Amino acid sequence: MTVLRVGLVGAGYMAKAHSLALRAVTGFDWPQAPTFELVRVADLVPKAAEDVARRWRWAEPATDWRAITRAADIDVVDIITPNDTHAEIAIDALAHGKDVLCEKPMANDVAAGRAMLDALRASGAGS
Repeated sequence: MTVLRVGLVGAGYMAKAHSLALRAVTGFDWPQAPTFELVRVADLVPKAAEDVARRWRWAEPATDWRAITRAADIDVVDIITPNDTHAEIAIDALAHGKDVLCEKPMANDVAAGRAMLDALRASGAGS
């Protein structure tokens, strides 16, 4: 079984839904279903990251999203921050070899969306 180590960027309202969803997928009895390890949650507000980590059983909190996008112990970056921050975080994650899950809308404008697509193509993950 594949183990994917996840970092969650954002500790707001959707943190509960994403945390529960990652755990639910892990519980499916599918031979190809991955196991998700909830490694780190980051938020600019330290208490928010700490609360989500404790409540939804993430291994540790962080206050800088780069502690997720650039970490050797993260495979997948799950972005649930405000929409205007998605592109910067996704582009950095892709540049550091991560797979990306991103809340909708992915970007606020076409230029940011294209930049995200270009980063995906440059990473080789979209091939």
